[in-house]
Amino acid sequence: MTTTRTRHPRLAARQARSAQHMGDRRKAAEQQGPLTTLPVAVDQLRAVIVRLPEARRADAAAQAVQLLDQLRQSIADT
Repeated sequence: MTTTRTRHPRLAARQARSAQHMGDRRKAAEQQGPLTTLPVAVDQLRAVIVRLPEARRADAAAQAVQLLDQLRQSIADT
């Protein structure tokens, strides 16, 4: 029981540090402009997908790719 109690606070602390780091990266990138922000946003998306349960990862990745392809096509058409 002690193990469970100590793991959750550690996990929460690690997740908070990770979120803070990604937020800091995003803010720094936004100051440099959209072309710098794009790879950071993609990294954030990838990080979220990786944290999903394994059974959901492939579908989430496929959905992300589909949305990016639609966006790419929409931009190319304009």
